[in-house]
Amino acid sequence: MDHLLLHPPFADPTQPYLSLPTLKGHLRALGLDARVVDVNLAAACWLLDPETIADVGRRLGARFSHLNGRYQLDLEEQREYLALAEARPKLERILGASPAPLDVFRTRERFFDAATYTHARRQVEDYFDALSAAHWPFRFGFNTASHGVAPWSFDLLERYEAERRSPLVSFYEEFLISAAEWDWDRPEGPPCDVSEAAFVGISIVFPSQVPEALCLARAVKRRAPQAFVALGGPAIHQVAIHLDDGRRRRLLEWCDGLGVFEGEATLAALLPRLDAWRNAPDPGARFALLCDVPNLMLAEPSGTATHTGPRWSLDLREAAMPDYSDLDLDAYLAPSRTLLYAPTRGCYWGQCSFCYYGLAETATASYREIPPERAASELGQLARRYGVRNVYLSCDVLSPKYALRLADALIEKGVKIRWSSDLKIEKYFTPERCARLFEAGLRSAAFGIESGSDRILDLMRKGCDRATMTAVNRAFHEAGVATEWMTFTDHPDETVEEALSTVAWIAEEEDAIDLFLVGQFGLEAGSHVAQDPARYGVRRVYHAAGDDLRLYALFDTARGPRSRDAQQRVDAAIGELAARWELHPYPWAGAISTHHTFLHFLEFGPRAFRSHFQRAPQAVHGPLPPPPVSHIAGLRERARFDLGRMAENERAFLSDYLPGALRAVARGRRGFGEPQSGPAAPLSVEDYDRAAALGPKLYRGD
Repeated sequence: MDHLLLHPPFADPTQPYLSLPTLKGHLRALGLDARVVDVNLAAACWLLDPETIADVGRRLGARFSHLNGRYQLDLEEQREYLALAEARPKLERILGASPAPLDVFRTRERFFDAATYTHARRQVEDYFDALSAAHWPFRFGFNTASHGVAPWSFDLLERYEAERRSPLVSFYEEFLISAAEWDWDRPEGPPCDVSEAAFVGISIVFPSQVPEALCLARAVKRRAPQAFVALGGPAIHQVAIHLDDGRRRRLLEWCDGLGVFEGEATLAALLPRLDAWRNAPDPGARFALLCDVPNLMLAEPSGTATHTGPRWSLDLREAAMPDYSDLDLDAYLAPSRTLLYAPTRGCYWGQCSFCYYGLAETATASYREIPPERAASELGQLARRYGVRNVYLSCDVLSPKYALRLADALIEKGVKIRWSSDLKIEKYFTPERCARLFEAGLRSAAFGIESGSDRILDLMRKGCDRATMTAVNRAFHEAGVATEWMTFTDHPDETVEEALSTVAWIAEEEDAIDLFLVGQFGLEAGSHVAQDPARYGVRRVYHAAGDDLRLYALFDTARGPRSRDAQQRVDAAIGELAARWELHPYPWAGAISTHHTFLHFLEFGPRAFRSHFQRAPQAVHGPLPPPPVSHIAGLRERARFDLGRMAENERAFLSDYLPGALRAVARGRRGFGEPQSGPAAPLSVEDYDRAAALGPKLYRGD
């Protein structure tokens, strides 16, 4: 029977992700195997297929016509109507687009033409707006799957799946078809036959994958009731490891088991036992067979608790090379192949107060390295085996000494690759060492700069100051390495002046910064700030009532919230600065550490996002051309309601509702370490629906 490893939607479809090829390589080294299937890529291609786009158009047009024929709309219907009205021309622009976005992203000449690439990117972004309107009130994108206002609760996830609210329901029905049901006159073989699977593992790397991964798990279980269906991956690990047993039980209702921490030993121990597990006479016997599987979380037969097997982590000196052989590397949304490789795991520094990353309970996992000589050899083998020159070293961070040892090994072995990675700035990176890294193929490096205030950097426990970061960044840039700065504002206790100093610092160094991001601080459950909030000026930590997955912690600071005027000053400074670069969200060119970004650096040099797109400013930044006339009903129907009034009603409601819905009140569910009766924010689907029901109605002709 088959063992399958699935990468679910919604995530980056421009390159293969690393986790499942890594698990496959480990299993094959042990004489076991599993087939890797990139469901996310298949779903992206299905969504961008002209037939699917037309179906979305028909759904959008029909719903608009239905609401347009009403005499009265309540507030939620007004919000949906407005989204549908604004989405109609967006949908029409991609309907029958020539060249189609998929062709643009996969064709070198079109991909590197600024106007053509930008037009395709904007078409896809507009299409996701249309897809979201057609599946109101949910929002979708390559890194988004969410309710428009409220966080995911288990009840909302259950309704999402049971009511078939996912835009991928039809895709799963086609994609998971069995060989017996397949029309063999079609040119391609069955996409993913799970009907005879013994094991199906679904890897959840990003929070945006959670809803579809759960829907996919249910769809697989219906097709293959005999299979052991497991969830794993860093995103679901960080959810499960911090939940109480009641919520863990709710999560385990979606699967047979959940992999936490690292998965190599879990699969190696689990797969050989599955025949016995299927034939076990009762749940107690099944549990007894698997309770000692490392890092495997199970529901105990008692029905009240969960159990996790013994903790295990991999000695990277014993790591196997990742195996990408199941994946079509030319099918991704990019004009050339790339691979990901992880020569290290964990973080050698491991002290940043805000950081919670990867497969750990707090902070980051313990730091481990593949010997650099072996890593260089494996990179050479992967490059030859898969015809790849571009590599992303996908790890928490490379230690400076390891980065140089790896560079020396690559040069010595004659491995000709171009690579990028995340690095922590240290004084160790002298100009000579930066030049050595460039010689070894380093072409871009993303730095966790974080803040322009030395006081905040000390509070963050970064172990580096502004002057050192400035000097080392210049050394990398002068060596020819594209420098990418990751910064954020609103760390607890940060003043407005300190936030503005970060923006001003980027402006001062703009000639040596090739890409940047100014994000906003988010409190992570496993970070040191969450573990010791008072130390960082955090008065209390809580969650929204509907946030069952505990993905989005809320908090109050002793300093109090930033005023609206102060926030507008910060936002305006960021916007003015950002206008000098071509910046875009993940996974597009202009986002930090994406495949599309790296390809533009390779083609046009480190200043690509200060020069290449600026050569065609009107085509890149001007309005999109009017959409062609389509004949799908409802897409050109005249709106009978006042869209301006709707937009004002929506703005007034959300500006009034959200501040109160996100404020802690003395009821609801617990936050980190708080009692069950502790404070929570009211925000949930139920609370939102109650508030929206009291909103203003709009009548035709008003």
